[in-house]
Amino acid sequence: MARILKKSYLLVKIDTDRMTNGEEVAKRLRKGEGGGIPWMVILDGKGTALINSDGPGGNVGCPVTEEEAAWFFTMLERTNKGLTDKQLKILRREHAAFAKSIKGH
Repeated sequence: MARILKKSYLLVKIDTDRMTNGEEVAKRLRKGEGGGIPWMVILDGKGTALINSDGPGGNVGCPVTEEEAAWFFTMLERTNKGLTDKQLKILRREHAAFAKSIKGH
């Protein structure tokens, strides 16, 4: 999935335990709210949050369930600036295979 996402998004991981100021950055992005990890946010070029992984049912974290996946793809659809419909379809297919492997069936 990352190979496709990298075409339209700059993917950055923040390790709150291992990175200098990682916890402070996470707190700023989360506006001080907790909620578990992993957690995602999509920012614009100025660093303004456009959408995050706190969906209707809470943090989707590593999206596995249908509800979590629905919010993850809502995040992409609302912020997409360059992914084609074909690429989004591939992402959905790859995600479904990933989720199936996590669920064990």
